[in-house]
Amino acid sequence: MKVLGFCCGRKNGNTEIMMKEVFMAIEEKCGAQCQLVRMQDAEVNTCIGCETCMTNHLRGNFDFRCVHKNGSDHVYFIEQLMREADAIIVSSPAYNLLPTGALIKFLNKLHATGDYREVTHKNHKVGAAFSLGGTDWTNFTLSTCKMIAMEMCGSYDSVVDAVHFDFMPSSGAVLLEDDVLARMHAMGENIADALMTKENGEAADYKGTPGVCPDCHGNLLEIREDGWYCPQCNTKADVTMSDGKVTVAFSDEERAKNRWNPWGQELHDNNIRKGHKKAIDGKDIIQEKRKKYTAYERAVVLPELVKE
Repeated sequence: MKVLGFCCGRKNGNTEIMMKEVFMAIEEKCGAQCQLVRMQDAEVNTCIGCETCMTNHLRGNFDFRCVHKNGSDHVYFIEQLMREADAIIVSSPAYNLLPTGALIKFLNKLHATGDYREVTHKNHKVGAAFSLGGTDWTNFTLSTCKMIAMEMCGSYDSVVDAVHFDFMPSSGAVLLEDDVLARMHAMGENIADALMTKENGEAADYKGTPGVCPDCHGNLLEIREDGWYCPQCNTKADVTMSDGKVTVAFSDEERAKNRWNPWGQELHDNNIRKGHKKAIDGKDIIQEKRKKYTAYERAVVLPELVKE
């Protein structure tokens, strides 16, 4: 068995130390081979939003990957490690409430991984996520790491553990927190248990921090005109308050419309198809109207950079 960890902070910093503690527990319990990717060192071409990968994949052409060719960055190398992995762990420190840009940049390139998502939807990998912050300015970090782990593993059902910690701003500060290291060791044991459970053809239970949403285990709710929604799953919640206590529930009917399950994925793909068809049908109008905005040039001319 193989385990792949994504570390998105400093080399030998807190997240890497925490990841290695997870690895040590996995190796002790089930002997899986563990390796990490330092995303801050990885070269990842920025997605330019050309939609070429999406339009090809919607037609079933998964041989096409990206306009950025193999060898131009590290995406294809990392993707192959993901394909070979039985478990994937996503970690990041919080930068301005969110995971680091290195992780988000890689997330933007997941559409360029051919049939990777289709493969994981049919055979889920075991997933986990953790994050930490220097202060409590961290609100979206773990939720995003969990979402990325889910994307890499095929389903929220595959994410077996997730946890976040605050107030560790200095590199190596986690080494002063024995309880945090113990929790990471427990995460490794939970992942090892899930790997062994999966080998027996059974599904593992979620052991991470609980949330209000039963699917993504997130604690975020979005207020819309017609009610409250989980912003990650796009499912409507029934929110009530009694004696100052808030209760959140999700009906089976609403959970069936989760954006990440097959129903939601098909709706998503069909909406993209409709959007592209409308643009193709109106391409002459777009081309003519675009001239006005192309001629209205206000972009700043960026200076040349001094190469190190």
